[in-house]
Amino acid sequence: MKKKSKVLMIGASVAAVSMFTVTAFASTPAMDGYRAFKEVLKADQMSEQTLESATVNGNFAVTLNGETVLEADGWAKIKETGDNQSVNSDFDFTLMGIERSGSMYSSGDDKAYLVDRTHDLHYQVINLDDEHAGKPSEWKDEENSDHRPMNKAEEALLDFMVGDLKDNFSVVNHADNSKTISVDVSKEEVPLAVRLLMDVASADDRKEHSNASEVPTEWEGLKEIPFFQGFEAAELGEQLPELTEEATIEHLRLQLTVDTDNRLQGVQGELEVSGKDEAGVIHRMKMEGAGGISGINATTPDVYNPDGKSIEIIDAAAFEGRS
Repeated sequence: MKKKSKVLMIGASVAAVSMFTVTAFASTPAMDGYRAFKEVLKADQMSEQTLESATVNGNFAVTLNGETVLEADGWAKIKETGDNQSVNSDFDFTLMGIERSGSMYSSGDDKAYLVDRTHDLHYQVINLDDEHAGKPSEWKDEENSDHRPMNKAEEALLDFMVGDLKDNFSVVNHADNSKTISVDVSKEEVPLAVRLLMDVASADDRKEHSNASEVPTEWEGLKEIPFFQGFEAAELGEQLPELTEEATIEHLRLQLTVDTDNRLQGVQGELEVSGKDEAGVIHRMKMEGAGGISGINATTPDVYNPDGKSIEIIDAAAFEGRS
C-alpha cells in the first residue's frame, strides 16, 4: 500500500508540474524556472538537518458549482523529544454553513485533550493508539525513504512527461536568496500523459468507493458530542457528488517557496476539475490550498492546562472497535 501511495504521489506531482504556464511573476530566461523546480526535487530536504520541532500552518477550500462547500484553516506546533512527540494545534472550519473551532493537545502518551471552542467544552481523549497518540516511530522509520532526493531515472521520467512545457515554468529570485517557483496550465495545455494518469486515478477511486464499507456502528457515539452534531442534515454526499464520467482538469496552478538550500518553505495550489456524476449531471469543482513550515527546531508546543475546567472523558477505543 505504501508503494502504491508513493506511485500515486509521484503521479500527482508530475501532473502538477506538467500543466502550468507562467503566472504573474517576473519573467526569467527560458528553462530557468524548470531547472529551479528540479533543483527542489533533487535536493535532500532532510540533508544535514534533524527536524526536531516545527510550526506548520495551512488553509484549504472547496467550491462546487460556484458555491463554497468547505473552508478550513489552522496551525500545529510539533516537537519530538526522545520517543515522544508533543503537539498542539488550533483549527477552524466551515462545512456547508456549519462552523466549528477547536484545539488539540497531546504530550506523546495514550491520551490527548480536545477543546471545542465553538461550544466551550473540554474533553480528555483516552486509550489512543500509537498512530494518534503522538508516537513518532513511523515518521522516524520512513524518514530516509520519504525525504530522499529525486534520482536520475525519476528525473528522466519527469523531463519526458513535462515535454514542451519546460519553458512555461517561472522563478523569482529574492534578496535573501530564497525563490518562488510558479507553474500554471489550462485545460488545453494538459499533456496527454497526464490526462491518462487522471483517467487511471479516477477509475481506481471509483473502485475504492465501491468496495468501501459503511461507517462502523461504533462511530454512532460521536453524534452525542456537540462538536460533531448537525453534519448529517447537511447531506455531505449530495453536496460533494462523485465525478464518475468525463473527469477533466480545467485549470491547475502551483507555487513553491524555497530557501537558499532549496528546502521547501511554503506551497500554494489550485486545482479545478469538471465531470459528470452518476446521473449524468455536470459539476465543476475547485480546490485551493496553501501551507507553510516555520520555526524549524525553534518551536515549543503549548501544554493544556486543566485547572478550573470541567472535562468530559472520551474513550477512543469505543469508537475504533478496539475495546
